[in-house]
Amino acid sequence: MDGTTLRVTGVRALSEPFVRIEAEVTSGALDLPGTPDEAIVLHFPLPDGTRDEMGRWYTVRRISPDGRSIVFDVVAHAGGVGAEWARRARVGDEVGVSRSACWFKRPEGVAWQILVGDAAGVPAIARIVDESPAELRTDVAVEVHAGDGPPPLPDAAHVRTVVADEGTSRLEEIVRGLEIPDGPGYLFVVGEAAATRAARRYLRHELGMDTKHYRVVGYWNLDAEKLRARYEANQDRFATAWAAAEAAGGDDEEVQDRYETTLAEAGLL
Repeated sequence: MDGTTLRVTGVRALSEPFVRIEAEVTSGALDLPGTPDEAIVLHFPLPDGTRDEMGRWYTVRRISPDGRSIVFDVVAHAGGVGAEWARRARVGDEVGVSRSACWFKRPEGVAWQILVGDAAGVPAIARIVDESPAELRTDVAVEVHAGDGPPPLPDAAHVRTVVADEGTSRLEEIVRGLEIPDGPGYLFVVGEAAATRAARRYLRHELGMDTKHYRVVGYWNLDAEKLRARYEANQDRFATAWAAAEAAGGDDEEVQDRYETTLAEAGLL
């Protein structure tokens, strides 16, 4: 998708801190996986006229049948390239798109799903709810900060909000406190990277949950700039650690275990 450009066709403030952006493809094409949590990397314009090279991941909240018009919601808390852009976005502004990915893999035949996230996870959770069968039991737990408005979620799910102090996360606490229903189901947890790592360790190593029945994804980092600088200074070491973890075989969770262990031992996590 390198070379794909989106032009803003609409901007709307939702409940604080969400800003909804509507856009159309003006060059290239979107190559998306077709899952409800599908996300794209957006490259925002910078004050010097260039675009942010690394880009930021954003969930596609909605897409037209022809793939030419999309909607994405931005968490516009203070700070961050995407948030600052969203606060001042106007019709006609352009952003670049480079790649896509997805992580939501709910098995067939489940009787329930639980969706947990912070503000960054709300767009994916909302679309999953929208596209889930009406008969599938769906429970949602979302972390919000004091002063935030109600998260923009569909009415179809039972939603519980948990208030966290600014600069902290309660995702692990939320996951540990979940009442897991009987029968086959799926648990999807998304949010701040350190918090989701802790939640994943609990599900995998303490609860012993079947890896086919949960997925935990880190969407963002609390100390993003510090971690970005660490990554840029050690890209080869990160790449080597991931390659070694994959080469050892096993499922996604085993690979992730080895990767995180290697990074932690090297002081890179």
